[in-house]
Parts: sequence; structure tokens; C-alpha cells
Amino acid sequence: MKKITIALWLLIVCFGSISHAQEKKVTDLPNISLIGNMSATHSDSKKSMDVNEIEFAFQHFLYPSVRADIFAGLHKESTGSRKFELDEAYVTFSDTLGVLVPNAGLPNGLGTIVGKKLIGIGKQNPTHAEQSAFSDRPLALKQFFGQGHGLSGEGIQLSYLLPLPFFSQIEWGYWTASAHEETGEAHGVEYENRITNTRLWNSFEVSKSQELELGLNYLQGNPSASAKDDKQTVMGIDITFNQEIAGQLLKLQAETFQAEYGEEGEAAAKQNGSYVSATYDLTNEYQTGIRYDQLGKHGDEGAEITQLAYMLTRQLTETSKFRLQYNTGESIDNTIVAQFIFGMGPHSHVLQ
Repeated sequence: MKKITIALWLLIVCFGSISHAQEKKVTDLPNISLIGNMSATHSDSKKSMDVNEIEFAFQHFLYPSVRADIFAGLHKESTGSRKFELDEAYVTFSDTLGVLVPNAGLPNGLGTIVGKKLIGIGKQNPTHAEQSAFSDRPLALKQFFGQGHGLSGEGIQLSYLLPLPFFSQIEWGYWTASAHEETGEAHGVEYENRITNTRLWNSFEVSKSQELELGLNYLQGNPSASAKDDKQTVMGIDITFNQEIAGQLLKLQAETFQAEYGEEGEAAAKQNGSYVSATYDLTNEYQTGIRYDQLGKHGDEGAEITQLAYMLTRQLTETSKFRLQYNTGESIDNTIVAQFIFGMGPHSHVLQ
């Protein structure tokens, strides 16, 4: 009850700030947004209607090249209880040297992020649920980066735009692990202590209607541990290809990872996981897509799991959409999900 009261108080503060906008300077007011995520699920093992998340976003430029982003949400856990938590809270310095040493004529290419953030490994882990084309996350991402909202940490990320004729950015992060906690038995990789990650992100314009993105990723958990079995490593590649066809977008995306980790005091073993997805805008209002997930055995234990997901999304407005999804596979329950996502405020543009 206390958590729900806090959420209601936040709502009052949000809309109270908007109502008094005329009394303040524009530069004093942050951009305040709210995003809701609701779904109905039907399978042999689960039949439910849930308000999965109500997310609050506070965003503001503190300086021309310095921006603060805060995301807090009221989430529904797998146990049915609700938890109010800080998802992300970070400050971005897009021109670090220009802020530290202004008017010195130093090159503008070094960026810095400080605070709590979803860690930049692959394409999907750094994104929020409302930015995904599907109602769930791929099996490999759930196994390697957490069942909840993805792997996050508190720390620092440095990025540098390489002086190349195409977009190429290298990122390095050092974090204290703070993965979303779920009540009950834990599954997948469990990160403790510190996390370091490196990502090389490249984008190439193949033609006026084609774009290719390529990412190389490496992450290590508990890097200071002396024993290999106490460390967790994940290596991966992500590829995205965008093709414009008669004004509509076809997007092909794939991520593949190899993780090496120990479970419950056992020796470290390797596990592979990947997904391939295709989405296509039928019209400005309708999008369809298909995704294939694969999660291999952890060493010699378990069994390989595969899943197919079929999706149809109806964009109702710029800030609301309705989605139907069907998941099927040999090792999982056939599941139908009806999802509705809506937004209020500037951050709602991610729903387009």
C-alpha cells in the first residue's frame, strides 16, 4: 500500500508541475512523462491480466551538452506483488572535454555517462520494454541478463566517436551490478560485485534506402576474482539491417552470445544463445514481425530450447499501441499475449 501511495504522490507532483508551468521559466522545468504497459496472457500454465509497469520519466538539460535522465517505475513481480524502484538515473556529458575545459579547442568526441543505467551490451539490453517490437525479451537475453528488465549497474561509461568515414563508436563501462531482483528461485547468470563491458558499435549507409549496423560486445562480471569459476563472461555480436521499401521499413535483427559462468558453486561452463527477428511496417498503422529464439545447454546440463514468436502491432496514436503476440515451441507453453502500451509526455515518442 505504501508503494502505491508513493506512485500516486509522484503522479500528483508530475501533473502539479505541469499546471504551474506558466509560473516558471522554461529552462527550470524538466520534461515529465508517464508510460503504461498492460497485458493479458493465456497459456496452459498462466491466465492473467496485468498492469505490468507504470514508468515515470524525468528528463532535463542541465547544460547545452549535459542532460539528466531519471526513470522510476511501479512494477508487477512474478509473485504478483508490486515493487516501486529506480530503473535508471544518469547524467550524460556528450562533450566531456568541452565541459571540463571550455574554450580550449579540444576535440569533441569523448562522451561520459555517470549513474545507474541499463548496461550497453547488444542492441536490446539497453532499451526499455516500450521500445521493443515484441511483448517479451528473447530467451538468451533473459538467461544472460536477467528475467526482469535487463542487466543494469551503477557506475560510469565512457564513449568515443572514432574519426572514421562511417559512424563508429567504442564504449567502455565499469559498474556495480544491480540486476532487477525477482522473488523466488533465480535462473541464469547471477552477477556479483563489479561488471566491466566494452562495445564497438558501427553503422554503414549501404545506399539511400539501406543501413547496416554491427556491434561487437564483451562483458565480464566479478573481474577481480582470482578463480575463473567466480567470474562471468559474455561475448556477443549484434547485426541490424534496415531496408526502406516504398516508404515502409523492413528491419532484420540478430544477436548471438556465448556466456561462461558457474551456477550454485559449480564449475564454469559455456552456454550459447541467439535470436533472429524480422519486422515490417505494412502501413503507417500496422506492423508485423516474427522472431526465432535459441538457448543452448549450459555445459552438459539441461536441453536446448527454441521458440517462435509471431507479432502484429496496431499503432493507435503516436503515443499508444495495441499488440497481439503468439509464442510457440517444443519446450514451452503455447502462449497468446495481448498488450496495450500508452504514454503521456515527451518521452512517449519512443512508442512511435
